[in-house]
Amino acid sequence: MKKVLKWIGIIVGALVGLVIVVTVVLSFVGNAQLSKTRDIRAETITIPTDEEALARGEHIVTIICTGCHGEDLTGTAMVEDPAVGAIYSANITGLSQTLSDADLVRAIRHGVDTDGRQLMIMPSEAFIHFSTEDLGAVIAYLKTVPRAGNDRPKPELAFMGRILMGAGMFGQVFPAEYIDHNQPFPTMPDIGANVEYGEYLSRFCASCHGEGLKGGQPPDPDSPPAPNLTPGGRLPLYSSEENFVQTLRTGVTPYGYELNPDFMPWKEFGKLDDDELSGLWMYLQSLPPTQ
Repeated sequence: MKKVLKWIGIIVGALVGLVIVVTVVLSFVGNAQLSKTRDIRAETITIPTDEEALARGEHIVTIICTGCHGEDLTGTAMVEDPAVGAIYSANITGLSQTLSDADLVRAIRHGVDTDGRQLMIMPSEAFIHFSTEDLGAVIAYLKTVPRAGNDRPKPELAFMGRILMGAGMFGQVFPAEYIDHNQPFPTMPDIGANVEYGEYLSRFCASCHGEGLKGGQPPDPDSPPAPNLTPGGRLPLYSSEENFVQTLRTGVTPYGYELNPDFMPWKEFGKLDDDELSGLWMYLQSLPPTQ
């Protein structure tokens, strides 16, 4: 009996030791990911100053940026859990006072901060597909926004958060890790109710709904899986463009389900104009149905 107990003790001790080693290694890996830097040379683009471009930039910022950075663009808490850590979106007011045009291109298009640090949950996987005209308009508008509020802290993960990061439980939260930084700027499509412009806008849907909009896990680790938006998934449930537009404007689907704005930014995307939403609907209908 003593020998049996001795071997049980040895086995239990070995398992405990293995668990400790694994957790320490995962913590180290997670911390390394959080502090990893990347050397990206930002492209030089023209930053417009005309009123039309500034209005276009404000329109895009209102739809795309306020959902994470807040209506006043001073930043919000993306993750705030003592057991996991804290991740905040940046305060992007007063950028003309602190960042160069090249810094802004690098952060928005490539997901990399001025110190080379990879930005978390920054939709650069969508902005990498933005035209020079639209990226320039966004930067032009942001440079007009006066400074407000305080800077948000850089991401800090607790021990458990680093373990989860190291184990890959946060998913693809660093777009700079997987986007093609050599991808050229696309040609700007005609703005309006057409399939090409709908596809252009859909890049921001793909950030959560996955490549081809077939459904996927959003960058936010707390978010539920995003549904399939192709004709083989949720799209037929809307039955008409009118229902699709109504859903994005009200946050209520045709069958009475209320969309959670914490996970589906319908309040922001509902500010797309009628032609933009029509183009997006046309593009979704053009997709091959997938299950």
